[in-house]
Amino acid sequence: MAEGSLPGGAAAGAGGGPKEGRNALQAVPPRVWVALVLLVLAVLFILQNRDATQIQVLFFSLGAPLWATLAGAVVVGVVIGFLLRPSGRKKSEKRR
Repeated sequence: MAEGSLPGGAAAGAGGGPKEGRNALQAVPPRVWVALVLLVLAVLFILQNRDATQIQVLFFSLGAPLWATLAGAVVVGVVIGFLLRPSGRKKSEKRR
């Protein structure tokens, strides 16, 4: 048998042991974890509020499922956050 090989032809250290999986999880930035937790909480909140409701926007009143209203509010919040984030160009100018 060749040095560094295991029976069955697998090389020692190959195959993605538990250390590799842990390193992959550690490579995820904390802000991604926070975003995932907030997304899960938002989905759970929306799923628990499925009743019909009246929505008033300016002079209009309409009936809609509460989950759709909540999902729309989350989408609007994401779009606002996306539009207000700093651009990459400003970050690259600071580095110089």
